[in-house]
Amino acid sequence: MELIKFIVSLLVIMDPVFAAIMVAGLVESTREIKRVAFKASITVLVASLVTIFTGEALLKLMGVNIFSIKIFGGLILLHMAFQMLQAKPPRTKHTDEEGSAAAEKEDISVIPIGIPVLFGPGAFTTLLIFREEAKGLVQVGELLLSVLISVLVTYIFLSQASFFHRRLGTTGINVTVRVFGLFVGALGSQFIVDGVKHLWLQG
Repeated sequence: MELIKFIVSLLVIMDPVFAAIMVAGLVESTREIKRVAFKASITVLVASLVTIFTGEALLKLMGVNIFSIKIFGGLILLHMAFQMLQAKPPRTKHTDEEGSAAAEKEDISVIPIGIPVLFGPGAFTTLLIFREEAKGLVQVGELLLSVLISVLVTYIFLSQASFFHRRLGTTGINVTVRVFGLFVGALGSQFIVDGVKHLWLQG
């Protein structure tokens, strides 16, 4: 169950559907789409692994309590969720100015597709929290496996960006974004409740 929770949470937060639609709008050739898909997926993989293996040390260095991160991360996810429920791309992932800049870039795979469209503040804080919650080698292994599976699914979506853009259409995209928004909102609410509860008990 933990593995499924990790995978679903990461996928709805990264939202590879929105990323694929964005790639389809910026890249024309199929060969270039596959190249962008590969580089963006590798970027997400590297960023995820760095977060998992160095996140705990970073928190200790800054003297930040994980429950404070839970509250802040939950607020970020709620902000994303409210925008997604209106079928709008979360501004924590992508702004109009970044969209204009991306349209002028020759290579969009690392920035903005890899970071921050796929791996933004929401994915970063969620991975930090999941890593802190993972107890023992089994759960850490499940978290790493969930990252690999999520990156693989993301690559599939991105590499087939043109297909999804044609098949889903505006209505399909909006419905998908709204459904993802429900999951993101639920996860954000849970993070906030857990963070407030533990900070309250600590007094």
